[in-house]
Amino acid sequence: MAPAAQVPSLDRMPTIVIAGGGIAGLEALIAFHGHLGSTVDIELLEANTDLVERQRSVSEPFGGGPARRFDLVRIAADHGAHLRPDRLASVDTQARRVRTVRGDTLDYDALLVAVGASPDMAIPGALTFSGPRDVAAVSALLDDIDAGRVQRVAFALPTAVTWALPLYELALMTGEHVRSRGLTDVGLVLVTPEHGPLEAFGARISSHIWTLLAERGIAVVTDTVPLRAGPGGLVVAHGAPVQAERIVSMPRPVGPWIGGLPHDGQGFLATDAHGAVLGIEGVWAAGDGTAFPLKQGGLAAQQAGAAAAAIAYSLGADVRPEPFRPVLRGMLLDPTGPRFLDSTRGDVATTPLWWPPTKVAAPHLWEYLAPSIPEEPEASEEVDVGDLLLRLAERSATVGENALELRCLNAAAQVRGALPPRAAARRDELAGAHAAS
Repeated sequence: MAPAAQVPSLDRMPTIVIAGGGIAGLEALIAFHGHLGSTVDIELLEANTDLVERQRSVSEPFGGGPARRFDLVRIAADHGAHLRPDRLASVDTQARRVRTVRGDTLDYDALLVAVGASPDMAIPGALTFSGPRDVAAVSALLDDIDAGRVQRVAFALPTAVTWALPLYELALMTGEHVRSRGLTDVGLVLVTPEHGPLEAFGARISSHIWTLLAERGIAVVTDTVPLRAGPGGLVVAHGAPVQAERIVSMPRPVGPWIGGLPHDGQGFLATDAHGAVLGIEGVWAAGDGTAFPLKQGGLAAQQAGAAAAAIAYSLGADVRPEPFRPVLRGMLLDPTGPRFLDSTRGDVATTPLWWPPTKVAAPHLWEYLAPSIPEEPEASEEVDVGDLLLRLAERSATVGENALELRCLNAAAQVRGALPPRAAARRDELAGAHAAS
């Protein structure tokens, strides 16, 4: 059901506050401009003055060039917004007022929280790659490999990470680096709790990725939960350590824990299908800071689009809000060229399956991310994200990640409309245990 519209006051211009200037916040900003034009005041809260395309930073240590930066001042000005270099600290939902980290207060008619998640170490002792700030550490690791100081590297996927693509990119690029230099005494291994590499995309794509890893000389250890670095290498649950001198991993996402807003036990914001924060009037959320378990830029942009339409409608705009119906697209960066993953096709393609072929498939923001690419019709099919979420829930259950399992089941119910009986019963069981605690 679409949210009810309300006519804004005629004696002043409504104010929209967007907290966060990442993919979700900027996608919503551009959508607001299209829905509402200059009929609203928009305040964009973001401490940084540029958007960093961190999704491509995995390739920088391998000669891919630095992550591109985009001027937030310009993007805000292009769409009638005021960029305030600050961050959201707390929300007074009764007064419809936010407080910033610097101590300022802003009144709002509608608030969109798009502050993202914080990266936290998931595997103690590992090199945790979370974006541009970790490029130097990966470069140093490559230098150590080239100099013969490191001969065994493990790429370890934490159980709390649902979007594993960057770790596979790092592994494949490292494998090509080692192969191109003829370093035959270097061993690489990928350790994952998955049943197969990138299993969320389906069995056929998993088989393709397994082949790519084998071609680069990368061993794969599946159904194994990495825990921490130890004297014997990578310590895993219920097994002998995996031999490794160095470990590369991904961060565990931590929710934003916004004061004044309801959140789950990990600090994430629960939302409905239109992005409205549950139980709170006038507040929406999009992106990695929500309880939706898949943390990926393209999905964040889609969440932002749904929330922006719902907010515009609530302010009286002539727009029909559509619920968030996630379409998952994955571009895997590889030294031999990008590969496009589509689980419904069961294929790994070297030609684009969507247009424009940006790393982040954002319907509005792509004009900044790839301004020289003319718009063409999309060529991809929709991924069944509901089934993907159910598979992630099953994986979470096998490794004891009950909170993540519940988030996956809740998201699957929202996407699918109903869960299979067994999954629905498990969801009720987990929800009851959570309420009792």
